[in-house]
Amino acid sequence: MKKQHPIMLTFFLWASSLLCLTVGVSSSDAKTASLKDIADSYARAEIQSLYQAGIVLGDADGYYHPKQPVTRAEFVAMLTRTWGLLPVKSQYPAYVDVPKSSWAYGPVQAAVSLGIANGTTATTFSPNRTISRQEAAALLIRALQDEPAQPHSLPLHDARDVAGWARPYVHEVIRQKILVGYQGYFRPNAALSREETAVILSRLKTKAGQGASAKQPIILGWQYQTSTQEFIDLIKDSPVNTLSPRWYYLQADGSVSDHTDAAIVRWAHQNGRKVWALFGNRFDAKATHEMLTSPAKRAAVIAQLEEFSVKYQWDGVNVDFENIKPEDRYSFTLFVKELTAALHKKGLKVSVDVPPDSQSDWSAPYDYVQLGKIADYIVLMGYEEHWSGGPAAGSVSSVPWLVKASDHLLSLVPPQKFITGLPLYTRDWYRENGTLLSRDLLILESYRLLAQTKPTLKWDPAVSQYKAVYAKNGITHSLWLEESRSIGAKLRASMDQPIAGFAFWYVGEPLPDVWNVISNAWTLHKWKMRGTSS
Repeated sequence: MKKQHPIMLTFFLWASSLLCLTVGVSSSDAKTASLKDIADSYARAEIQSLYQAGIVLGDADGYYHPKQPVTRAEFVAMLTRTWGLLPVKSQYPAYVDVPKSSWAYGPVQAAVSLGIANGTTATTFSPNRTISRQEAAALLIRALQDEPAQPHSLPLHDARDVAGWARPYVHEVIRQKILVGYQGYFRPNAALSREETAVILSRLKTKAGQGASAKQPIILGWQYQTSTQEFIDLIKDSPVNTLSPRWYYLQADGSVSDHTDAAIVRWAHQNGRKVWALFGNRFDAKATHEMLTSPAKRAAVIAQLEEFSVKYQWDGVNVDFENIKPEDRYSFTLFVKELTAALHKKGLKVSVDVPPDSQSDWSAPYDYVQLGKIADYIVLMGYEEHWSGGPAAGSVSSVPWLVKASDHLLSLVPPQKFITGLPLYTRDWYRENGTLLSRDLLILESYRLLAQTKPTLKWDPAVSQYKAVYAKNGITHSLWLEESRSIGAKLRASMDQPIAGFAFWYVGEPLPDVWNVISNAWTLHKWKMRGTSS
């Protein structure tokens, strides 16, 4: 056996101590255990309380090391545990120095996907670097879903030492009395100790509890190309609380086809979910025109849907009419009005899917203002920014495009009726013989494709997505990926206003990382929406 070098031995002992502090004892053990070295700490009560809650951890021997400084990765881990955020095992690491094998991968990816944590560069996180007080201030305020404005001044003796990017966060963290200074000094570049961190997180935990009364959002998942059992298996471990199976379609003769499987309704109601059955027109403009413009046919369709609601006991309907003739704008609005009046008598909800207002014949049939007054919910189909067969390759739903479409619709529709529809798919774009082509890919399909093709992959902050480029048979392919980080960016952008919820096209595969991001986004949003009646 080789003789160990003293320096290497010291490093090994330090690393072992760090790992123990990171992993520590389980939260279940912490509920009954006590730490050995906190008796003389000014933060004893806070440390013990957070320890019992499983938010801060001790090492394997039961020591907390209250004076030891906290690293960036440790702070993020403790912060996400304070909020009760779920770890996010993203397909693609946001930073090269926090790989999938890192103990901090789940917490860091969770924080990055919700915009809480940033890297020290575009590609590195510096997880083992001691976190400064001003860095902690930024993380804390972002966790509260606040984006404070640049203050005119900071009432601190060491205000000049605060970095320009950190000034809004330092000002806000002091104002909210979460992280304060001492005798007029904030010490922005000083390290945080583990006992200081416990005090800060204890204050934050108190604030987090104040948001618990916010109304649960609608999380709608559309069924497509799956059997009943497959759909249930995909939904059961997800945050989806409203199921929309594609059951009813307008036929050429004006009747409504019935593909109902009552097993979905039974399962949903047994598991606290709602069912909004989808009623579509299969893009048939002719049949749609004939039904909408005939009072008798409209009444017959509504009667059929009423009959189905009684027979199958679903909770609402999701109207998905697309490729409507522009001249049918008034008739479509009238149909929704008549349908809503009939179903409201039975205590049912009516939601209507609408495209972004593109000022074209595609969006002209939708009277957004009147539909927003009539229906219970308006669902923005926030995808198809670049569509198959369109003139250009690009994202299915970039954040700037989504925000623009949402902001416009929110100027016409009450936010409490607004549901943002998001994609769970992407496109593989390429040119062949001078023609732009594409194929749709579900998220896991895109993962498998890229695992085989070894692309160049880069996060594009302009659209909040990874862009992947690879070559096959001499042809260049491009994808703007949808995955946990891009979905998180869309959720954050949409939650700037008190909207009713989200819809996802479509639930066709297991996506635990995406589901965790959605759950985490709601957990944080409860703070921002504190005071909303339940």
